[in-house]
Amino acid sequence: MQKSKVLFIYPNERGMSVIPPAIALLSQLLKNDGHKTDLFDTTFYDIEDEIALKDADENLEKTLQVRPIQGQETEKKILQTITSNPSLDLRKKILQFKPDLLAISCTETTFPRALKLVQDTRDLGIYNIFGGVFPTFAPQIVIDYKEVDSLCVGEGEKALVDLANCIAKKNKIENITNLWIKNIDGSIQKNPITKPVDINELPAVTDIGLFDQQRFYRPLGGKIRKVLPVETHRGCPYTCAFCNSPSQNWLYSKSGGHFFRKKSMKLIKEEIVNHIKNWGTEYVFFWADTFLAWSEKEFEDFCEMYKDIKLPFWCQTRIETISEYKLKKLKEVGLDRITFGMEHGNEKFRRDVVKRNYSNKKAIELMKIPSELEIPFTVNNIIGFPGETRELAFDTINLNREFKSDNATCSILIPFAGTEIRKLAEQQGLISSDKICAIANSTDEGVLDMPQWGKKEVAQLSRVFPMYVKFPKERWPEIEKAETDDKNYKTLYKEFLNTYWPKKVNKSITEAAKGLF
Repeated sequence: MQKSKVLFIYPNERGMSVIPPAIALLSQLLKNDGHKTDLFDTTFYDIEDEIALKDADENLEKTLQVRPIQGQETEKKILQTITSNPSLDLRKKILQFKPDLLAISCTETTFPRALKLVQDTRDLGIYNIFGGVFPTFAPQIVIDYKEVDSLCVGEGEKALVDLANCIAKKNKIENITNLWIKNIDGSIQKNPITKPVDINELPAVTDIGLFDQQRFYRPLGGKIRKVLPVETHRGCPYTCAFCNSPSQNWLYSKSGGHFFRKKSMKLIKEEIVNHIKNWGTEYVFFWADTFLAWSEKEFEDFCEMYKDIKLPFWCQTRIETISEYKLKKLKEVGLDRITFGMEHGNEKFRRDVVKRNYSNKKAIELMKIPSELEIPFTVNNIIGFPGETRELAFDTINLNREFKSDNATCSILIPFAGTEIRKLAEQQGLISSDKICAIANSTDEGVLDMPQWGKKEVAQLSRVFPMYVKFPKERWPEIEKAETDDKNYKTLYKEFLNTYWPKKVNKSITEAAKGLF
C-alpha cells in the first residue's frame, strides 16, 4: 500500500526548551500507520534572523536568569552549535529524503523562521502544513502567506495522519477536519474542529529517536544531564491572561470536548520506562502547565507509580497548589527542582489583569514550604503588562524578596495571539491585530511601548530584577544605576555570583530555557 514521506520542520531557537513531545508523538502515529518520517531541527543552529538571540546562552547567564554550568568541558562539547546555512541544509535534507509533505510546528515566535525556511526551499514544490499554537490562534494571518499551503487548527493527531493518507492515495484533502486548506484559486477551505483526542489511547512509546541524541542533553541546576520530557497533562484548568490554554479550552468547548486532559499513570509509567530502557534518560522533565492539577487520588497514584523509578525530576506548578504533604511526598520519590509561576506581586493587578486570584499573605505562607523542605525552586515573573508601571513591577520584586528562592526569573511580556492579554493590548492601542510577536524570551526590548513605561525601560529593569530581589535594599541605588550603566552592572553581577551562586563561572553554554530550571 502506498504511503507518504513526511518531513517535520522544527524552527526552534538555539537553547530553547527540551524535545517537544508533540512532534515525537505525531511521528510515531505516522509510522504506526506505515508512513516514513524525518526531521529538520534548527535548535543548535547559529542563525542570524529576527528571532535569534544574539549570544543567547550568554545573555541568559548575563541577566542572571540561569545558573552557569560548572565544569563538564567534555559534556559541553555535546551542545556545540551548527554554523552551516540552515536553508541549504534543509534543501539537502529534502533532496535526500524526498518527502511528500513538510509538517512545520511553530509558535508565534518561531513562525518567521519557519516561513523563511519554506520560502528558501519553495522551488522544490513540496506541499506543506503549518501546525502549533500560532496557526491555531492566528490562522488567517498564517494562511495569507503565499508559501503556506495548509494549516491545522487545534490538535493534529488525526488530521496529520489523514492528510498523509490522502497524499499517498492521491485523494482529495478538502474534507479533513481541523484543516484550513488553500485552494488553487486562492480561496480557503475552513474545516470544522473535531473533538480532542483521548490521550490515554495514544501510544506510550513515541518517536523520541527522531531527534538527534544531542537534543537529549540539557543543563539543569548548572549540570548537563540526559533529560527527556514526559507529558502528564494536556492543557490547564486555569485562566491566566497571558497563556493560550484558556483559549484552547474555549476552542474545544465549541466542539463538545474538553481540552484539559490528564494521562493515566499506566501510560506515564510506560513512557518513562521506555525513556530509561531505550534512551538511558537520567532525568525526567514533566511536561505540564500545572503539575499539581491532579485530584488527591491522582496525586497518590502518581507517587505510588513513581516511587520505584526515583529518577530526579523537574516540574512546574502554581503557588496555590502547594501543600507540605504534597511537596514532601514528591521529594521522597525524586523531585529535584520545581518552578512556581507567580508572574506579578500586586494582588489587585494580578487578579484583574493577570487573572490569578490569591493573596500575597497566602503566597508567602505557602512558599515557606519548599524552603523548609530544602527543595530548590525558581519563581517565574513577568513585567511589561498593559497598564503596568514601574511601581507595580516593584510590587513583584518586593513579594519575591519574601521567598527564599534559588532564583527569580523575569520575562518581558509577549502578548501572543489567542491570549486575553493580547486582546487587552489591542484594545489599548498598544499593538495591532496583525502584529507577529517574533521575539524570544531574553530580548533586549519587549513588544509594547507604553506611554507610562517605555519598552527600553522595561528591559533595563528586567536585566537587574534578580539583583533587586536578592541584594539588601540599601544596595538599591547602586542597582538602579546599573540599569543603564554597564560598568556598574558588571560589578554587581560578579558580586551576585560570588554571593548567591558561589561557584566557578564558565562562559560557554548556560542553562537552556529561562524559567524552566
